Parts: sequence; C-alpha cells; structure tokens
Amino acid sequence: MPEPDKRELIALFEYARPRVIQSMELRHCPHSGFFNAVDEQCIFCHQGMECIWMNRNDSLVALEEKSVEELKQQLLIAVDFVDANLTPHHLSRRKCDCDNCTWLRKVEETLARF
Repeated sequence: MPEPDKRELIALFEYARPRVIQSMELRHCPHSGFFNAVDEQCIFCHQGMECIWMNRNDSLVALEEKSVEELKQQLLIAVDFVDANLTPHHLSRRKCDCDNCTWLRKVEETLARF
C-alpha cells in the first residue's frame, strides 16, 4: 500500500470545515463554539459533536502534525456529518453532481487508495 500524502488528506478538510461551521447555531453559545469539556452546557449541547470536531480540525489546528490515521478518522466523521445532512433526493449520490456529493465521492476515492 502506498504511503498516504498528508497534503491530499488535509486538502479535503477545506470543504468540511465551512460545512460544519455553517450548520452550527452559535448565537447562544457561552464559549463561541470552543468546546469546554467541563461545562455542563457543552456536555449536553445538541451540537457537541460538531463543536468537538471543529475544535480538533479548524483552521487554527496544525493538521500537518496529526498522524495519517487520525486525519482519516476525522475525515470519516466529516463524511458522516455531510452525509447525514443530505436531503432525500441525494439517495442516488453517484448520479448527483452537487458539491456535497462530489466531495463525498472524492473522500471515498482518496481513502480507498490508502
């Protein structure tokens, strides 16, 4: 199996980051989207997973320092998020050329090579 190119994996985050941020409702967040593991509001917040993901993968995080395995795992979480937010007419994703479906196919193809 070829050694994965981290840059290729990291580039895939450029689509996922804004998708997650745009979906979040931060108006009433006391931490402005920075997850606080000891705050009950964060622990029980309905956006907890999105918040945790963003705190681990936003543009302030040096993705280059993460292992390939961690990058792949975080991309799979992003895939689940994007996939879960698709509307029902995306059931035949292979025929859909929207940005979401195109990105999902690209991630799938990239991860399959490694």
